Amino acid sequence: MSWSVEVLDRENGRFLNSPETCQPISLRWDDLCGPDLALIRCPCDQLNMADWRERLGHDVRVYDPQGRLAWWGYLERVDYLRAALHQSVGLDGLANRVAVRFRDLGSHEPDKFIQTAWFEDLESQAVYGIKEAVIQTGYLFNSNAEQMAAMRLKQAAWLEVLVEPPGKTQEHETGGYYLHCRGWMRTLKWRVWPGVSPVISHAPSQQGLQALGNSQLNRRLAQSFMVTDSLLFNRIAVRLRKQGNPTDSVRLSLQPDMRGAPSGLEIGFQLLNASQLKAESYCWEEVLLSKPASLTAGGVYWLVLERSGVNNTGNHYLLALDENQGYFHGTMLIYDQASATWKSRLPGADLLFRLSGVREQAEQMRDVIGHAGQFLRGFEADIGQRLDLPPIGGEGQDCLQLLRFLMTQGNGALTPLCASIDPNRKLQVWQRPEPASAILALTREGKLETRFGQALDAPWQAVGQWLLSDSAQSFYLSSLVLEPKSNQVSLNR
Repeated sequence: MSWSVEVLDRENGRFLNSPETCQPISLRWDDLCGPDLALIRCPCDQLNMADWRERLGHDVRVYDPQGRLAWWGYLERVDYLRAALHQSVGLDGLANRVAVRFRDLGSHEPDKFIQTAWFEDLESQAVYGIKEAVIQTGYLFNSNAEQMAAMRLKQAAWLEVLVEPPGKTQEHETGGYYLHCRGWMRTLKWRVWPGVSPVISHAPSQQGLQALGNSQLNRRLAQSFMVTDSLLFNRIAVRLRKQGNPTDSVRLSLQPDMRGAPSGLEIGFQLLNASQLKAESYCWEEVLLSKPASLTAGGVYWLVLERSGVNNTGNHYLLALDENQGYFHGTMLIYDQASATWKSRLPGADLLFRLSGVREQAEQMRDVIGHAGQFLRGFEADIGQRLDLPPIGGEGQDCLQLLRFLMTQGNGALTPLCASIDPNRKLQVWQRPEPASAILALTREGKLETRFGQALDAPWQAVGQWLLSDSAQSFYLSSLVLEPKSNQVSLNR
């Protein structure tokens, strides 16, 4: 028996073809992707380049001589080599959803990067899936940027067979089709992360001030805001100073909205002691909430500041304001203790404030898969102690970059993480095993063996495991390349 290859429809698993003469040249696995890269040679002539173009993006499976599924992924590119001609068609240059990031010469902030709306070819997306491209450029007018996006979409939304001139150096021997395949993890690279802001803030230049706790008319102050992304908010910062020498604290809390005012129900709080404040100048002061507050996207909440001690006309607090009312997502109210009502300040103003949020590590991974996993069929994370991390903003990163960034953080116990996509296309993340778990061995000759000294005839199964060796230390196998024809194995390459 020899190695075999089959191509299946990625949507319904329908058998497309299994060229009997196709043989894998090189197969690669690693502990961040599972099956990662494959190069397959098909000398057969049953299919032409038009046929292979129709199979791009579909499911490719490679079986070993014992009939075991060894590698799975999708077909990314096909090369056809003849003596004097090289034809190629592939998904690497495909882009059916395009935007341009640029500095707008027509804007009042010309040095600030903005992005055009997405230009899309829905028919191409229905055939290949969504594959995005963001073009980063310099100063343009908006109309020029949109023209650039439309032109790129027109050029890249559909695949054409490219022909190289005779005499060009070839990578492989002539006389066959070469299938360049990628693991399904690579499709996360097709989508650009839209970004989640970890901060809600209003921090312009100070224009005005407000006393806090010098009378019953201003014992409490509240600023409303709207949450754009569901996060755990754990830090609050305000700009203020003390007047005189107060000896109490400012209590900062987050509260849900109730009919246009704070509800009184605290979902997170912390005290800011007067001894931490300066009397001469306004400074940004930050507190860490005793327990992170879970705020839901689309909800309106209030940041409430209250003096903890008694009111005092000579010893109190002064808050920095924006009397230009430049914050359009909320309003500021002051509590009148005498009438027990929240009232608008006259003149109107907004508080200078900053809220910082985090999101649990595995949930951020789930967000990434939810956005970019158009071909995936599930997600599971068993990573032990999890981290709360600031979400990643919209900085043009693709979703594979973002997932790998989240994984390289390890878990809360500083254990590295591994990932793979199974044949059913479920993405799984888990903790790297401990060295003491080693049950396979690496011989002096570089061969992989079972604990009983038998050759490991499915070496890809050792990826992501520790190997026993003749030295005192175990050896961790992060990646493996197999050349089936020679049975040559390369480790950690």
